[in-house]
Amino acid sequence: MLIAMQTADKHNVATPADWKPGDDVIVPPPGSCGTAKERVEGADKEGVKCLDWFICFKPLKLK
Repeated sequence: MLIAMQTADKHNVATPADWKPGDDVIVPPPGSCGTAKERVEGADKEGVKCLDWFICFKPLKLK
């Protein structure tokens, strides 16, 4: 749990329940409708997987 909290803080993301290093993280919600639309439309190009405009996941490469 401590590693999840540190990762979320360091990378400005959220971690799902039972998250383990190497699992996908949650991208913070968009700040505007335009940003939400761009995120959903370009999701596959960036490795982001969107379930809807408000919940998207992405892989996080830890060093």
